[in-house]
Amino acid sequence: MIDIRLALASLTLALAVAAWAYGVYCYVQMVRHRRPGVSGFALMWPRERLTEAGAAYRRRALWSYAAVAALLVSVVLLTRVPAT
Repeated sequence: MIDIRLALASLTLALAVAAWAYGVYCYVQMVRHRRPGVSGFALMWPRERLTEAGAAYRRRALWSYAAVAALLVSVVLLTRVPAT
């Protein structure tokens, strides 16, 4: 049973890393698709500062990071050692 849980945890962690990398990609694309006159070094990226494409990349990045959080919580739950 422990081997199956470890394999599932490894697969889940690999998916989390892939989702994180996709989120970074979407974040970079979001910064590229900002409205004219908006600095690339801004700390906040509200929807009003982005083009339609930038807003779509922002939404994808946020969903990607939410997926990473959910996957990491599942890794913690899968690798928990039951109390004896």
